[in-house]
Amino acid sequence: MLSSGLNKILLGALALATAASCTLWSPSSDTACKAIDLALPHGRVNYPDSPTYAQENNYWSIRQTDNIAPACFVAPKDAFEVAATVKVLASLNTQFSVKGGGHTAFAGGSNSDGGVTIDLMYLTTLNVSSDRKTVSIGAGNRWINVSEALDTLGLVVVGGRVADVGVSGLILGGGLSYFSGMYGWACDNVRNYEIVLASGQIVNASPTKNEDLYWALRGGGGSNFGIVTRFDVAAYEQPGGNIWHNSLIIPGAANASAISAYQNLTVNGMPADNKAHSYMVLTHMDMLGGYAVISDLFHADLPNTADSAHESVPGVFEPFESLPTIMKTKSIVNVSTVSREIDVPYGSRQTWWDTTVKATDPSLLIDIVPLWQDHVEKLLAVAKGSAVTPFLAYQAIPLNVLKAMEANGGNALGLKQSDGPLMLIQLTAQWADSALDDLMERSSEEVIGKINDLAKSRGLSHGFVYANYAGNRQSVFESYGADNHAKLKQVALKWDPEGILRKLWRGYFKL
Repeated sequence: MLSSGLNKILLGALALATAASCTLWSPSSDTACKAIDLALPHGRVNYPDSPTYAQENNYWSIRQTDNIAPACFVAPKDAFEVAATVKVLASLNTQFSVKGGGHTAFAGGSNSDGGVTIDLMYLTTLNVSSDRKTVSIGAGNRWINVSEALDTLGLVVVGGRVADVGVSGLILGGGLSYFSGMYGWACDNVRNYEIVLASGQIVNASPTKNEDLYWALRGGGGSNFGIVTRFDVAAYEQPGGNIWHNSLIIPGAANASAISAYQNLTVNGMPADNKAHSYMVLTHMDMLGGYAVISDLFHADLPNTADSAHESVPGVFEPFESLPTIMKTKSIVNVSTVSREIDVPYGSRQTWWDTTVKATDPSLLIDIVPLWQDHVEKLLAVAKGSAVTPFLAYQAIPLNVLKAMEANGGNALGLKQSDGPLMLIQLTAQWADSALDDLMERSSEEVIGKINDLAKSRGLSHGFVYANYAGNRQSVFESYGADNHAKLKQVALKWDPEGILRKLWRGYFKL
């Protein structure tokens, strides 16, 4: 039930809206901004002529700000202010979007052109329970905020690997982590969600409270169910927050050997050693002499001393030692340090597309490379020297991860042990010239289609689309399987029977 203070705020907001428009169902976004401005304390609503507006209209992919201008940004400071904002937007039938970390690649993913963008940047609470087993994380945090705080306590959570990624988007879409081998994805480690519904009601969802909503939020995204304002996640002991890390740069000519080693790691190595984590990225960079392979290896067990990290290699990663390398760097680092090292800076145009195949045959993964290289050569030719950096990433979903995903009743992603082992394949790029936008999207979509066709022809198709890496035209929730897709729709209908979020929350993937 809403507090009496909040009800008074809403009555004032709706009074202004009624005065400004003869009907509550077709006012402008400007009217909604003014109504919210009245409903919330001074300074929460920022208009285009405000310096704070310019700071808020800053996104990792500049495609999110090109020719995109919200009527206002709203920056609530707690769940009650989020609820007040949602009530006004719903009552005024105003389109909006929600910015957590602002790390979506495609235009409009978390920014509302001409509408209202809710910026969660002030929801940055971070509290560790007295027994050190749970961390309550405000939805406006970036992962670097979390890891820096926990490193000093010798704790870790199953969270994002990259510093600037927002907590909200990563968890709600699934969330790959350095510790997924032991504990599954980030969404599998949420003990409780605090969420503002389309009605403005604030509820909690956990294994024992609103269980259907809890299940749906574990991979089903937020835009179909409400705005999550706090995540209570499981915490684990990890001395100093440290992990073993080996970063390898391998010449492109050795990509077949590198991919074979990674496929073997996925099928055999990681299930036998669940403290191991890794990804492999193919790229084309002039500074690396053209095509190259970057493989990052992580392990939660540490050598006895930091000095021995330069010599010691966990047995699961020994096959990588024989690969030719341009560079090899071994270290023991805390999570916040490595997350900064692999961070991708703001300021480029970005795209992401992905699919998933069965990982049982290395030849499929090797034969995907020429499909990607044809795409790269086309882009480089059209770019005519302007900056383009393409990537093809392989990220393992081994059997031990699939097993860990079943904890606490499972998640909504539809991934089963019987499907695995799997390989998540991500196609991404950074570029500078907006004239390349259309080509980049079309060509990326074509390559994903060719990968799916190739996998299907060999009986190795799976088709899961990971929301956090998906292109804006991909069918994310359909890829979770017919049963899970239908169940997600049922849960959304129960908690938002009028379909307010479906109609008004624009930009991200909908059921």
